[in-house]
Amino acid sequence: CARSRKTVPGGDTYSARRDITEPETLATLERCFRLLIGVRHGTTPKSAGNSGTLIGRCLKRPVFDRIKHRVTRMDHNLFDVIWPALKKYGNSACNSKAGSAYSVVSNVDEHESVSVVAPDYESYIVFADFFDPLIRDIHCVTASGDLPDHPPPRFFYNENDDSEENADTLDEVTVSAIEAYDLDPPAKYVQAAVIECCRNLESYTLPLTLTVNQLEEVEREITSELMSQEISAMVAEGSSEDEAGTYFTLSEILDQPSPIRAQLAAAGLLLPITDLEVHDDKRLHGKHWPYGRGVYVASAGDLAAWVNVQDHLRVICRTSENRPGSIGRGYVRLAKVMTMLDERMKFKRDKKLGFLGARPYAIGNTLRFNAIIRFPELSKEFDHLKHLCVVRGLSIQETAKRDMVRIGNQQSLSITELQTLQDFSRAVLNILALEKELSINNSLKIATLIAGIFRKRNSAKRFQN
Repeated sequence: CARSRKTVPGGDTYSARRDITEPETLATLERCFRLLIGVRHGTTPKSAGNSGTLIGRCLKRPVFDRIKHRVTRMDHNLFDVIWPALKKYGNSACNSKAGSAYSVVSNVDEHESVSVVAPDYESYIVFADFFDPLIRDIHCVTASGDLPDHPPPRFFYNENDDSEENADTLDEVTVSAIEAYDLDPPAKYVQAAVIECCRNLESYTLPLTLTVNQLEEVEREITSELMSQEISAMVAEGSSEDEAGTYFTLSEILDQPSPIRAQLAAAGLLLPITDLEVHDDKRLHGKHWPYGRGVYVASAGDLAAWVNVQDHLRVICRTSENRPGSIGRGYVRLAKVMTMLDERMKFKRDKKLGFLGARPYAIGNTLRFNAIIRFPELSKEFDHLKHLCVVRGLSIQETAKRDMVRIGNQQSLSITELQTLQDFSRAVLNILALEKELSINNSLKIATLIAGIFRKRNSAKRFQN
């Protein structure tokens, strides 16, 4: 106990009143560590989408030896943080009572750059030696020194605009300018796009460790706000239905067949919550899964607010089917809802890390953009396309179709929501400009080639005559 208070930041405020001393648990952690380092040393190819490379870079031996004994006050150890990264090894990875935790998870919601979870808020402090470099790398922020304070929410105004009046009011000119953001007005390249933002209530732990009563309380508090008159009016925008939206329990989503699940999947609003191994869903979501969870779906079918699925609240908005690149309009729709929720509810927020959640890549302002984009020319050299994205702060992931990729923002920490939108838009537009330029050059080459063929044919005819 004395050693724990000395070695763990924050002492008993954040950590348990004990260390891990069980030989079996320590042996399991050691095997996990060796597997992750093995990935780093070439077990799998290195790439921007290789989770093992990043974890191996951040979880070095001195760091591992410092934190492997630590336990949070919610009784979570290092294994509870890194287990998703080990799912590719299957049950044979370690022989321990944790067995099923190593089974292959076919649909865990993971960012392409890292596969770890924060089982509780305290994990960010107790395992800071690991999380700090990991978070800096994921969010492309300063690699050394103190992290800057995360700025307060600013969905509609730049950071250098300190006007208190502007902070509380929305002028139509500003909103209209943001709504006009369209990555691809002809809808030639952008196929679909979704925008996501999440929040967790300050007075409750993350859903993984909530009791039955707490799950009910969180569900009731959040849904009552979502269904309030003011927020319902915002959610109802663009809908011709009488109701702003409908709340479905998670059991209704998991039922087979489930029309609402099919609807959410088609709209890109369905979280990857199905097809988990029988015990992995409990480890990821808690022993009471799927009780106390659900989703509030707008009647227009373009917005969904998930409740108690890893985070207390996770709002996802998709762009129009006719204008899939119109992220400005989707952003404004999401921003209005989140701004009002931020005013009405108290969410868990850290001075440096911003809004906290279960997914380290979705902290800070928690804003995530994901777009499916066609790159007919650039995708022919995927490694080059990947490099273009990475140097511009974008994540990239291949899809089933060769010329389509999934692109998202990496950074949501240390910058405002509006800056995240602007940075993402600027980076995507820049790459699309390269795609168009390459396409034009190739078209000119083809045109020149065809013209040359016709000239040869005409010459041959004249020669024959």
